[in-house]
Amino acid sequence: MLDFAGISPSYDMDGKSWKNAIDPINGSEDDWKNNRCLFFESSDDRAVRCGCDKYMLLGSDASPEVTEAVASDWWTGTEALFDLCDAENDYVVADSSTESPEATNLLEDEPQKAEDLKSLLQCHLGRTDATISPLYEECTGSVATPSPTATPKPTLPVANNGGVPELIEYFPWQYDILPLASNTVLSATVLDDNIKRVRFNLQYPDGTRLGFAAGTQDSVSGDLTTYTRTVDTSSQSGKYGFKLEIQDNSDDIETVCFPADCSSWIEFVVADTAAQVVTAARAEISDIILRNNPDVNLAAKFVRHGFHDCVGGCDGCVDMSNPDNAGLDVPIEALEPVVDIFTHFGVTRADIWVLAALEGSSITQEDGDPDNRDFEMDWIGRPNCEDLNEPADCVDETCNHIRGPNRNLPSPNLDTHDLLEFFSNEFGFSDRDTVAIMGAHSLGGLQRENSGFNGVNGWVGNTRLLANDYYDSIVGATASLADCDTSANSVDDCVNDLKNSNRWEQVFVENSEPEFSTPDRWEWERGTNPDHFVMVNSDIALVRDLNGLMTDDGEVSTCQWKVSIKAHAQSILYLCTHCCEWLNRDDHSLYNYKAYSLTQ
Repeated sequence: MLDFAGISPSYDMDGKSWKNAIDPINGSEDDWKNNRCLFFESSDDRAVRCGCDKYMLLGSDASPEVTEAVASDWWTGTEALFDLCDAENDYVVADSSTESPEATNLLEDEPQKAEDLKSLLQCHLGRTDATISPLYEECTGSVATPSPTATPKPTLPVANNGGVPELIEYFPWQYDILPLASNTVLSATVLDDNIKRVRFNLQYPDGTRLGFAAGTQDSVSGDLTTYTRTVDTSSQSGKYGFKLEIQDNSDDIETVCFPADCSSWIEFVVADTAAQVVTAARAEISDIILRNNPDVNLAAKFVRHGFHDCVGGCDGCVDMSNPDNAGLDVPIEALEPVVDIFTHFGVTRADIWVLAALEGSSITQEDGDPDNRDFEMDWIGRPNCEDLNEPADCVDETCNHIRGPNRNLPSPNLDTHDLLEFFSNEFGFSDRDTVAIMGAHSLGGLQRENSGFNGVNGWVGNTRLLANDYYDSIVGATASLADCDTSANSVDDCVNDLKNSNRWEQVFVENSEPEFSTPDRWEWERGTNPDHFVMVNSDIALVRDLNGLMTDDGEVSTCQWKVSIKAHAQSILYLCTHCCEWLNRDDHSLYNYKAYSLTQ
């Protein structure tokens, strides 16, 4: 690293020697402070220092930094911001007579600076993530006092005598964010002594492409040549993409694409506000849903994923070691590129996950239905779990998107009282709100390998349409339920509703086969296997009183859904002593809320 930075040995491993080594290179102490940002990694601790400012993100309370701070009665916590310079802006070196500048944590005094430096640190961590392809790009940001600028590049080797041209640097960088300006200058610096041309292709947020066009030779330095193309980016905010094609003048006319597969794009965002970022991110999520493998119902998976994330708080994390979260790896992986691109202007991973659930709900509504809802996201800035929790609160004492705090998700075997109580305590929902949120079961199906339920056809058959079919299926589409207790024909209406409702039968699902690691289940089915539809006990609890009738594993054996449809109408009401009873109005007659479904 020292050779790369152009620093000759020898010097001691301390900040003062580092400063003294750099000063002659940059010409002044101010250059040292302004032009160098250093990143540190030690065990689980991460830090960035720009000029006089140093931000630390510490892995746990057991970190040596935390231990020293607590022992010295300096500060507590796993985040810290320090000013490493004195009043004259000179770097402070602690000794027996000088207190360490890390004794004072400025995190609460300068939250914006801390957030800026944290973003810079996270950018660096993303650029150096060993689990993905390396991104040889700078991380920049408006941070520190004074603000850092780009680190100068070292002298590069001479070109390889007409060999394959090599891309040294490009702009904008992958996942960069640029202002909504009139023009953006695309650039590429290549290493070759015999370049024929460099061509740029740009894709706008709406999918329009400019097509490949040769760039202008902007500067030449030895065998390094920079080419540019100026494009208009003032009309559209959102995600842009560009790619490069580099050709030399060798006999074989070597051509290099970047990205290397010649089909993908270097992606960046053009935006001035958080609202523009959210709009662009939502458009990207919609596009992912529409272009996804049709065998994978990604919209439904986003809705399920959003609900599981928001139990206990929408914090951009789930505990993937919890069997109830089985299958959520699919939506998480689908959203990873969206998180990489659009976490700017305070938009967090937690926001992106919520936005995906909202878009999954919006995009599955029937086109042109006047009752459709927009499902807008009203605010941003939801903290991610790693910013809210101590490591000990998460799986393996590591908080991240798949190792979130363990949350108790609702059982599929809740009776009416327990169902209402869960949603009231967890979200502050009213009875009507609870009925509405249960309508999300219009979407998707139930996979035995994930949940143990055998319901690939879902609750209603059309697993990609968010509509009232769920309520029609569970209640009976012909009922006039609002008049059930008040009109002169209320008895007849209730009898007809009972007679015409779908016939659900509880069935045992045994999951002892080796390919399943899920528990055995009791589910309600109608239709003939494998074309049947399903309900779980918590669905049935919206309209039938199962209180005291379920065993611990969910079996309901003491009542049936309804008697034969051939029975005399009045006999159904008065003689079906073993029917699972309808809820009455005094017992929270939830089925009366059918009209207040998700579209309300």
